[in-house]
Amino acid sequence: MFSKILRINVVTLLLVFLASAVLAQEKVEFTAEEPVLITSAGQSADVLMIKILADKAGVSYRFDKNAQTALVDSVKSIIIVSGGSSKGLGAASIDKEEELQRVQDIVVKAKKAKVPVIGVHVGGKSRRGDLSDYFNKPVAMNADHLIVVKEGDDDGFFSSVAEENKILIQLPEKINDIQPILKTIYGKSDD
Repeated sequence: MFSKILRINVVTLLLVFLASAVLAQEKVEFTAEEPVLITSAGQSADVLMIKILADKAGVSYRFDKNAQTALVDSVKSIIIVSGGSSKGLGAASIDKEEELQRVQDIVVKAKKAKVPVIGVHVGGKSRRGDLSDYFNKPVAMNADHLIVVKEGDDDGFFSSVAEENKILIQLPEKINDIQPILKTIYGKSDD
């Protein structure tokens, strides 16, 4: 009798364990709607790579490296590509404080309008450091979803921000791996 009860308890525990393991492996998919505004935080050329990948993924977008808050009203989601470039800031005739304020204004308006913000970092180690992280951290902290090329998170910077702020994060190996992620987010098929 005792061994029968023990077997039932062991089987029950195994079923509970297996069920929890299956649930833990379930992926939570992030989705967003088009059109998307693609803009920069830090004026690096990395934003152009995301524009190209959005084209290849068939995503409808408005592209403006220097987007202002008025554009938030014309889109259903926003991709902010973070990474500072002193050359890019100079070419845009903007200092880092003005650039950060521009991005923060967009995020505030997006949150009020319930427009999801996707933070993207593709620059790897070369877009980390004081100037880039000046933009990376606030973008990551305020995003609804993060896509970070794995090399840019070698030190766990983005992963820890995502964990602390309960933000979904994807860490593709290479920049080109972002194209299928965009297809999934925007409901594009692989035909």
